[in-house]
Amino acid sequence: MENFNVAGLASGFDWNSMVDQLMAIERIPQQRLRAEKGENDDKVDALKTLKTKLDKLKSSTVDLKSSSLYNSKSAGASDETLNISAKAGTNASKGNFEITVSQLATATRRIGTADVVSQMGDENTLISALRTSTEITEGTFSVNGQEVTIAETDSLQDVFDAISIATAGVVTGTYDSVTDTISLESASGQLELGGEEDSSNFLKAMKLHQLEVVDGGSGTATVTSRSALGVVDVDDTVANSGIGGPITGSGTFHINGVAIAFDADNESISAILARVNESEAGVTMSFDSAADQFRIINNETGAYAMNVSDSGNGFLAALGLTGSADVGKDLEFSMDGGATKKSRSNTITTESHGLTGVTITASETGTQTITIDSDTEELKKKVNSFISAFNDVQDYIQEKTKITVDGDEVEAAILAGNRELSSLDSKLRTFAFGQVDELTSGTLFRLEHMGIDFITGTSKLEIKDSSKLDEALVNDLDTLEQFFVGAENNFSGRLDSFLENFLKSDGVMDTIQSSYTERNSDIDEQIKEMERRLEFKRDTLESSFIAMEAAQSKTQNQASALAGLSLP
Repeated sequence: MENFNVAGLASGFDWNSMVDQLMAIERIPQQRLRAEKGENDDKVDALKTLKTKLDKLKSSTVDLKSSSLYNSKSAGASDETLNISAKAGTNASKGNFEITVSQLATATRRIGTADVVSQMGDENTLISALRTSTEITEGTFSVNGQEVTIAETDSLQDVFDAISIATAGVVTGTYDSVTDTISLESASGQLELGGEEDSSNFLKAMKLHQLEVVDGGSGTATVTSRSALGVVDVDDTVANSGIGGPITGSGTFHINGVAIAFDADNESISAILARVNESEAGVTMSFDSAADQFRIINNETGAYAMNVSDSGNGFLAALGLTGSADVGKDLEFSMDGGATKKSRSNTITTESHGLTGVTITASETGTQTITIDSDTEELKKKVNSFISAFNDVQDYIQEKTKITVDGDEVEAAILAGNRELSSLDSKLRTFAFGQVDELTSGTLFRLEHMGIDFITGTSKLEIKDSSKLDEALVNDLDTLEQFFVGAENNFSGRLDSFLENFLKSDGVMDTIQSSYTERNSDIDEQIKEMERRLEFKRDTLESSFIAMEAAQSKTQNQASALAGLSLP
C-alpha cells in the first residue's frame, strides 16, 4: 500500500501545515500555564531573597540579646608608647589604678659551649664533607684576580693546591686544626679575594669573604677565618655529627625529670631536638649554627629550675649543656605604690595582682596608669547593624509588593497582592515603634528615646539624634540592657519571636513559598495531560487525512483506467 503521509500527494492539499496550525492553537492554554509557572518561579526566588534578608535581621536582633555587649569593658593606658597594657573582662570594675613594673620575667636557660665542634675536618676531607655552617658549592672564585676552580670531589688540600697554581705559587693556604681556621698568605703582599664573577661560595663558607688583609711583615699579607669553622652536623647521625669523641650507642638523658631516649648510631641530633621539644619537659632545645652552640630554654618564664641529668655516653656534656643553668626571673611589680609583688609571667593575672577581670601584659619596665571603663563601641556597631538589616528588609518588601499607576497603565511588582507580605512592612514598623512596658516609668522605653526613629515618609529607621544614643550608652547602659535583653517583654526577644514564627519550618514564609511550588506541580501535570490529548488528536487528524489521500488516489487511478478504454 502506498504511504500517503506526505501531505497532498494525491489531493494537492498541504494538510500537514493545517494540522500544525491547529495544534498551535490548541497549545495556547499551555503557553499561559508556562507563563504562570515562570512567574511563580520568580516569586519563589524573590521569597528566598526576602528570607535571607529576614534571617539577617533576626541574627542582628539576636546579637542585641547578648548581655556581654552591655558589660564590656575597655582598658586605656596613660602612656601608649610604654609597652605595659591591660585587657578588661565584663566582670572588671570601672576605675583607675597605677602599676609599676620594676623587673620583667625571663625564662631559665642553659647555654652550651660555643664552637662545640673542635674541627670541621682536615686537609684530606672532601669539601662536600666539611662540617661548616654553610654548605660549600662547587664553581669558581678569584684570588688576586686569578680564577680558581673547585669541585665537590676536591679535598681541602686540593683547593689549597688550586689556589697556589692559579697564583703561580704567590698565595698559599693552610688549615690550623687547633683554632679550626684557614689562612691564606701572599708572598707579594697583594691579597685580593673574590670577584663579581664568583660562582662558588668557598671564601664566604670559610669566613674569609670581605676580611681586612693583614700585613704579615717582610712584604707578605695574610687573612684568617674570622672564627672557628666547624659546626655540628645536626642532620647526620650523632656518631657522625662531630661532637664528642664521638658519641656512640644508645642512651637516655633527662630534662626537668622527663626521660629522652636516643640511638646515637642511627638518629640525628635534629631528630633528638624535635623529640625534646615535643616532650613534656616544657623546654625548647635549639642549635645556633653561626655560634656552633646548643641552647635549652624553659617554655615558661619565671624563677623555675631546669634540672638535667646526662646519659651514660655523655651526650649533654658533648653539647656543652651540663654546666649550671641561668635561672629565670619573676616579673616584679607594685600596684598604686604598694608592696612589691611577683608574677611568674609577663602576663599578670588576677591571681597575682588581685583585680577581678583584669589582665596586664608588660614587655618593658616603667609606670603606667590604667583606666577601666565601659566599652560601648561594639554595642553601637550592633545597633547600627540592626538598623541596616531592618531597612534592607523594608526596602525589599516595598520593591517587591508595590503597585505603580502611570496614566492608564498599572504595573504590579512580582509579590504584589500577597497580603501576608504586604502586611509584614506594617508589622515590623509596629514592633520598631513599640514600647517595653516594664520601663514606662522611666524615660527610655522606646527606640525613639535613644534617638532612633523612622525616616519621614518611610518605614525605615535611622539614628536621628546621635546625642541621645551616646547619652544612653554612657549614662543609662543598665536601662539599655533591660530594653534589649532583661525586661520580660524586651524589644529583642519580642521581635525575635515574631521573626522566628515567620521563618521557622512550616512558618509563614514556608507556607507562602509552598503555595507557589505546589501550584507549579499542578501546572506540570496539566501540561502533561494536555500534551497527551494533543498527541492523540494529532494522530487522529493525520490518520483521517491519510485515509482521504488513499481514497482520492484510488479514485484518480480508476478515472485514469476508464479514460484509457477505447469504445467500438
